[in-house]
Amino acid sequence: MCIEKYIQTKSYKILLGIGLIAIFFGFTMNSWAQNQRQTIQITTEFNYPYNFLDKDTGAISGRAADKVHEIFKRSQIPYRMQIMSWNRAFEMARSNADTCVFSTSKSGDREQFFQWIGPVAVGHWAMFGSPDKLGKITKLEDIKQSRIGTQFGTIGVAYLKERHFQVVTSTESITTFKNVAVGRLDYATTGDYHGRKIIKDNQLGDKVVWLFNFNTTNYYLACNAQMPTEIISILNTSLRELKTDGTFEKIDNRY
Repeated sequence: MCIEKYIQTKSYKILLGIGLIAIFFGFTMNSWAQNQRQTIQITTEFNYPYNFLDKDTGAISGRAADKVHEIFKRSQIPYRMQIMSWNRAFEMARSNADTCVFSTSKSGDREQFFQWIGPVAVGHWAMFGSPDKLGKITKLEDIKQSRIGTQFGTIGVAYLKERHFQVVTSTESITTFKNVAVGRLDYATTGDYHGRKIIKDNQLGDKVVWLFNFNTTNYYLACNAQMPTEIISILNTSLRELKTDGTFEKIDNRY
């Protein structure tokens, strides 16, 4: 009788143990599945031709945006992309574990906050000013004592301040260009394509023109440092596939 009771007790403990393991395993798998379905938030700004709103479709398109769309599509990771001011887009990605931002330049003070996918594009920084300066002002050294406007939060701010230029920031690039047009600022700096687009869309061609390019930078998709490394690995693998099968180059040629 004692032996029978011992066996029953032992069997009960074994079954209980198996049940607890099953519950734990089920909970773990459920948590994993929920994480797999988690939607990644992607933020960006208006920066033609890399990321902008298509007037016909309302979709965020561009040389960088199209690649980011394709990377997530191939990775089968759900995402939501939003366009906003650069400073807000950057701060959201730096603060939120589920968020990435593009098109982002790497720098020493930024690297610790992000994990990097890319490069997804290459950009050129340009200087813009009044038409009478065209051909006369050709390098940064020519404007050392001038007032240079740029958008707040961009890497160009730090680049110019480190070299002791007088930098005036605004929340939007268009404000900077309009200030140059009316003489409040001497120069405006932004990406070369982006600056030309601002001039064209706002009929500023008789007041502001491209003068020269002064730097080249790689643009990345920068994801929060707390994002799971396996997601970063999957995204970088998909990017390599884009380059290998020619999709990367095809997207560049659209713009």
